[in-house]
Amino acid sequence: PPSEAASWVARWRLAVYTALLLASSVGNQVYFKRMTSAMPNYGWYLTQLSTFVYVPFFAAMAGTGIVQHAEKGLLKRFSMMGFFDGLSGTLMVLGGIQTSGTMQVLISQAVIPVTIFFSVILLRKKYHVLQYSGAGVIVLGIVLAKATSGGGAAGANSPVFNTIFFMAMVPSALSSVFKEVAFTGFDGDLDVNVLQFWVAFFQFLTNFAAMPIYSLSLLGSQQVPLKNMAGLALGGTRCLFFLEESEALDTCGLPGEKPCDQCSTAYLSVFTYLLFNMMYNIFTILVIKHGSAALSFLVATLRMPLASLAFASPLIMGDEAVQPGVSDFISLVVIILGLCVYRFGGQRLERQGGDP
Repeated sequence: PPSEAASWVARWRLAVYTALLLASSVGNQVYFKRMTSAMPNYGWYLTQLSTFVYVPFFAAMAGTGIVQHAEKGLLKRFSMMGFFDGLSGTLMVLGGIQTSGTMQVLISQAVIPVTIFFSVILLRKKYHVLQYSGAGVIVLGIVLAKATSGGGAAGANSPVFNTIFFMAMVPSALSSVFKEVAFTGFDGDLDVNVLQFWVAFFQFLTNFAAMPIYSLSLLGSQQVPLKNMAGLALGGTRCLFFLEESEALDTCGLPGEKPCDQCSTAYLSVFTYLLFNMMYNIFTILVIKHGSAALSFLVATLRMPLASLAFASPLIMGDEAVQPGVSDFISLVVIILGLCVYRFGGQRLERQGGDP
């Protein structure tokens, strides 16, 4: 019957979307690290580039809807989303420069307990006791990973930059909390492309406002005086598109010096990351639209061990591959356990008629 055929096609379509979401999410995380390792002295430039590419893309997708929804009330909501996402992106790229790939995988899970914290404080939202327990186990896993970090990954991890990467989870969580209530009371059909355009536009502006963060003395060799920030755009463009190393970096890579850029091959990592990032955003929307948010959560959980294996693979990471130690595997198992407990608690809360 036609209905059975349509159902079969829908199931296979969702399976393909889910597989592509998993592949693109792992690629997104792996090549994010490869991108920041290829151009470690151009963090601000990479943040702007990875934001700006979405502005013309979603402008073309949204068409005249951009102007139709340019109301003061909506623009204020869009600007808040862009501010939180922009600040999160700035801190993530900056912190990621001296945070190993495996540590990035683990720290990223902190967004769940941080989101719970702000949801309870700001929205008075109630969670199941198992969700609180799962969040606590996730925190335990992250603390365990940091407390026992060593071996090959030790040199790739700086406490300051690990902390900066963790701080990126705060605006990311606030963005999620704000999006829950941003359009309460809005009576209209808001095109997702219009939303993405305006958020990317305000995120792009936020990146300019965040420039002083790069001038902080605690960044050590990564510190960039404000007067030199404009030169990052020119230097980053020359490195990425013309494969030219900065003449200002006569020496690099030694203790206390700036890390070396890999301008001759940086374009491979940067453009591959942009491709994976675009695919990740597209397939996230498709899986939620044709499946459920729970399926996306499952993909996010599976991504952790797969990304950790990828970071340990010389075939994928080359010379930057870091073999995880026993403590890394223990931390990974603890965090995955926490994610499972959190999700189980959400399912129990749904059955009780509360918010997931």
